[in-house]
Amino acid sequence: MKLASYTAGPLIQSAVQRIAHATDLTTISENALAWAATLAKVNTAELLLLHVVPPPTPIFETESPLKTQAEFELSVLLTRLKLNGVNARGFVLCGTKSIDHQILQATRLEKIDLIVMGTEGRKGISRLLVGSVASRVIARAHCPVLVVPASTVTASSPPPTRSQHLR
Repeated sequence: MKLASYTAGPLIQSAVQRIAHATDLTTISENALAWAATLAKVNTAELLLLHVVPPPTPIFETESPLKTQAEFELSVLLTRLKLNGVNARGFVLCGTKSIDHQILQATRLEKIDLIVMGTEGRKGISRLLVGSVASRVIARAHCPVLVVPASTVTASSPPPTRSQHLR
C-alpha cells in the first residue's frame, strides 16, 4: 500500500459517530467541551456528556447530595449545546467504582468512538500522589482519547480542519 494514495478524510469522518465528553462541570472542562462540541458538529456525531458524582457517605446518605446539582448543571449544558445545533445527551453516573472506571464502562456500553477530556495539568508530587483521571482513562480506553488542557485554544477557536492536519 502506498502512503501517498491514502486519504484519511472520509475514513476519519465515518469512524467518529459517537463522542463522549467526560466533564467535572468546572471551568477546567469548558475548553474540552468546546472541542468536543466542534468535533461533534464537524463529524455530524452524537455527543454524550458524562459526569461522575462521588458515592454517598455510608450510613448517613442514600444518595449523593451532589447528584441533583450535577443533573441541573448538565441539563444547562445540554440546552446550550442543542441551541448551537449539537446532537447531545447527558448522563450523571453514580456508583462506588472509581471515576475513570465509570467513565470507561459508560463509553464501552454506549459504543463511543472518541473520548474528549479536560485536564488541569498537575505536575510533580501532586500528580504522583493523586494521579490523573485522564491518564487512567488513556491507559485503559477502548478508543482514542483527546485530552485538552484547560489553558489551550479558547472555546471560540475551532480545532484545525482535516486539510490543515494533512499538510
